[in-house]
Amino acid sequence: MSTTSKEKLFPERQRCKKCGKGLGLRPQDPVLFGLYCTPRCAGIANPAARPEDAPRECTTMRDGKKVLKRVYRSVGEIPDRLREDPSTSWYTCASGHLHIGHTRMGEREKFRMFEDLAVDLPDLLVKLRGQATRKQVAEVAGVRPIRLKELEEGVEHPEGLKTLGKVLKVYRVRLGVAMQTGR
Repeated sequence: MSTTSKEKLFPERQRCKKCGKGLGLRPQDPVLFGLYCTPRCAGIANPAARPEDAPRECTTMRDGKKVLKRVYRSVGEIPDRLREDPSTSWYTCASGHLHIGHTRMGEREKFRMFEDLAVDLPDLLVKLRGQATRKQVAEVAGVRPIRLKELEEGVEHPEGLKTLGKVLKVYRVRLGVAMQTGR
């Protein structure tokens, strides 16, 4: 299921995109891809009810047992402590559920791989900023707040790399690359 970036998602979206019924009216009501009320409306098969039948992306190991991952209906339902931690990632699985990916709560993250620079870098910058305002960070970095906003939203600007360097210095973060060596 692909959605455009301009599409409203739950909880802003109140009605199913396909059938128009109320979306997520009760806490136990499913919300798939942030748009649909049932697997049928989303055009997918019913999600697995048992961990043994579920795809790998929907399961995790706890106490040596394979269990289903927790399902969130929107990013806003993810607890603040997880959402704001730079080591936490989340994703939508093929079943339309929002899950927490890798997280290293309580550990300082030392290295992060970027799969899609246009998505991962803005996400990292927002998480590094934490509770500080853009204005506060921009002032310390010596850049205009609009330039920081552009970096966090992935908007290109001719001064983008220069601004990125100044902002990363404030966050005490250094960029690096992993290069394959040939033999």
